[in-house]
Amino acid sequence: MKRFLTFMMSSALILGLALTGCTNTPPASPSKDQQQTTQNTQPPQAEAGATRDSVLGSEKRVVMGFYTDQEGQVPGSKETMLKNGKLLDEVAFFWYSFDATGKIVPTGKVDLKIKEMAQKNGSKAYALVHNMNLTGSVGFDADRAHRVLSNPAVRANWVTNMVNLTTKDNWDGISLDVEKTPPGDRNNYSALVAELAKALKAKDKVLNISIPAKFVDYPSDLWSGAYDYAAIGKAADQIILMTYDEHGLGTTQGPIASAGWVDRVIKFAVGKIPKEKIVMGLPVYSFDWGSNKPTMPDYLSYVQTLERAKKNGVDILVDPSAKVPQFIYTAKGVRHEVYFENIASLRAKMDSALKSKLHGVAIWRLGMEDPAIWDQLIKTYGTNKETKEKK
Repeated sequence: MKRFLTFMMSSALILGLALTGCTNTPPASPSKDQQQTTQNTQPPQAEAGATRDSVLGSEKRVVMGFYTDQEGQVPGSKETMLKNGKLLDEVAFFWYSFDATGKIVPTGKVDLKIKEMAQKNGSKAYALVHNMNLTGSVGFDADRAHRVLSNPAVRANWVTNMVNLTTKDNWDGISLDVEKTPPGDRNNYSALVAELAKALKAKDKVLNISIPAKFVDYPSDLWSGAYDYAAIGKAADQIILMTYDEHGLGTTQGPIASAGWVDRVIKFAVGKIPKEKIVMGLPVYSFDWGSNKPTMPDYLSYVQTLERAKKNGVDILVDPSAKVPQFIYTAKGVRHEVYFENIASLRAKMDSALKSKLHGVAIWRLGMEDPAIWDQLIKTYGTNKETKEKK
């Protein structure tokens, strides 16, 4: 269960959206699209079309990516978008927040040309609206969430402003990432989702909601209690199940998303939310815990992680229980333990999503991933092909 933020500050400002394995054999009868992909050795192209109809439905599956700006030494998403954008069905751009009146406030380097490029590539582009403070006391702002959610008039204004944003700048929908909502606002949050879904649907726009992972519902829980899976799943079009940060900022060392934990989260979610709406979050980042800062790990990309292992002359091992890569090293008298995700561990998670017939997977965050996922995973999972149960 997520315990703290996925967005953080380490040596520089880190964005980490709060945004789940088993092995399967290939399907007995590949679809025509799959056969063509194999023969041509070319990845399938994302489909364009009517906004909602082209990405929603029980027979569709999608690959989504979260786009962020560069933060210090942590790479941004632009390079990956330029190189691999045609393999994505959906992109959520982490560029917007809101104030206590419900006004939408730009927080990122809004570049609508990048958004338009994604759409020309056949991807749906969503304006991501969050409650993250990026200056001062960095973190998700629970008080701001409460002030807007608990006031029906302000909440209605916020809904109107989000819908207007999509129509003004031609977004295909809203990706909502409001985290650390107070448990007392559980019903208010569910009401917001229902109101926003209705308003967006009237404009042929998609509502994509990020929710914290959990495998039991404690309504009083400070992190996940406000999120009523059943109510949210009934109203929203897509649910990003943030199957990561089992261990992260605020916890001691451990896997970001161990195999057993991921399976428990999925099992709970599909019992509350229609599986054709669930998009499983894929963590492609790393955490490096030092014994001098036991609950404040460094936040690293895959490439940075391999560089750190090489610099310290250590071998990368696989945790046999969690089924994720890790390594240990000592630098300047400080013991470090690093957990991350690579092609093998992510493939196991994608297989778990396929087995559960989920709607898709979502990469947090583009630009931090093991490059191998693009050639070996993305083209076999998404791009709106029919979901086939592996046997």
